[in-house]
Amino acid sequence: MAGTTKPHLVLIPWQGGISHIIPMTDIGILLASHGAAVTIFTTPANAPVVQSRVDRATPPHGSAWPPAITVTAIPFPGAEAGLPDGSERLDLLRSPADVPRFFAANKMFGEAVTQHCRGGSSLPPGRPTCVVAGMCHTWALTMARELGVPCYIFHGFGAFALLCIEHLFKHRSHEVVASPDEPFGIPALPAFECRVTRRQLPPHFSPSTSMGGGQMQEMREFEAAVDGVVVNTFEELEHGSAALLAAATGKKVLAVGPVSLSHSPASLDPRTMSDDARRCMAWLDAKASRSVVYVSFGSAGIMPPAQLVQLGMALVSCPWPVLWVVKGADSLPDDVNKWLCENTDDADAVASSKCLVVRGWAPQVAILDHPAVGGFLTHCGWGSTLEAVAAGVPMATWPLFAEQFLNERLIVDALGVGVSVGVTKPTENILTASKTDGSKAEVEAEVGKEQVMEALERLMDQGAEGEERRRKAQELKLKAKEALEERGSSYVNLENLVHPFV
Repeated sequence: MAGTTKPHLVLIPWQGGISHIIPMTDIGILLASHGAAVTIFTTPANAPVVQSRVDRATPPHGSAWPPAITVTAIPFPGAEAGLPDGSERLDLLRSPADVPRFFAANKMFGEAVTQHCRGGSSLPPGRPTCVVAGMCHTWALTMARELGVPCYIFHGFGAFALLCIEHLFKHRSHEVVASPDEPFGIPALPAFECRVTRRQLPPHFSPSTSMGGGQMQEMREFEAAVDGVVVNTFEELEHGSAALLAAATGKKVLAVGPVSLSHSPASLDPRTMSDDARRCMAWLDAKASRSVVYVSFGSAGIMPPAQLVQLGMALVSCPWPVLWVVKGADSLPDDVNKWLCENTDDADAVASSKCLVVRGWAPQVAILDHPAVGGFLTHCGWGSTLEAVAAGVPMATWPLFAEQFLNERLIVDALGVGVSVGVTKPTENILTASKTDGSKAEVEAEVGKEQVMEALERLMDQGAEGEERRRKAQELKLKAKEALEERGSSYVNLENLVHPFV
């Protein structure tokens, strides 16, 4: 880059959900710590999430602070696309019928972002030098080409899952199995064959989604045309998946994580903590070391009521204290809500309580880093997986949808830091439901109380098997920290993104 102009990276998180917005914000924080000016484009409803994340960032050793980050909210034209008020994230939609409208609004949002970026040097940090766009912002490539700058894509997935997806696109091995429940191998990673069923694959390979085949094709073309891929991982974690993905795609693959380490758990200010966060931390403070099972299924992880009750019966019966985050509690049937109120501790929880329920948001990074937490029952979303790795916490795996079944195989079979609950079928969500109303039939529980109990017993096992998982988890925690330190693999990749011509 000519002269002494400060690099200016434009980041545009995909509004698929909080699980896409937060890691991309954290990437912006890390890029700013490497000397870049960063602009993060988002919508008015999501801007407070981004801004609060920026405000709470922890300054890396020796870096200039506060970070040079501008959060720019561009109105999301939901009403023009026929969406109800407040539909500024995919996980806030009420019906699968709204999904095509959401993508139509996203294209109009892209036109507004492009118009803003055409301001060039009149933008506060100056003309952009690079664009990093979320996976569904296909319009960002045209914008980057118009500006004459590189365009990178951020999926929110790990390198191994992306490698498996690339293998499936090229070799179509999922098409040779007769049944959607017949396991088949994805030999994308040497010495480790990932075995899954067709039903467990990401929506890229579903015969029908509420997104529509045209949108999926457009996304694939976007992936093929960008200059590179930014991944929230570190090169030492996924058995060389990042390098193999680069070889398979012919593109730069920059592993820059775990990005959650842009925030120290100690940076959680008691004065600004929510009541829920304060309650969680006070409850954990009263528990013995490695005694607590933390349970969360992500920002969009909502179980069918019958399944939630089976899970709940296992959690209240197990011998360990449980901190359980329940999403979508407001939409649960009255009898399920009544069961929760009668069998768990909620607003009136005290330090001695056995099963603490949080209805909504919990400070996950701080919870996982707390010495009382001994295991994490997770949906295998990649952000949560990386946060557990960074904290050195073993996992019990319960994938729900998207690429989570691929992540489960990595966690359990390749890394050896998890035990599988044994889920075989994905949970219906806004993208996999029909384009009209979705399934209205009551869904039976696939996993019973006893099956959950068995998985928790293995997770919290104090014998040789459990100690080996904990040892591996602690090794990965150390490697995660080293990756972001000066001369570490993720540190070098962030430098290459900020200063590509140095």
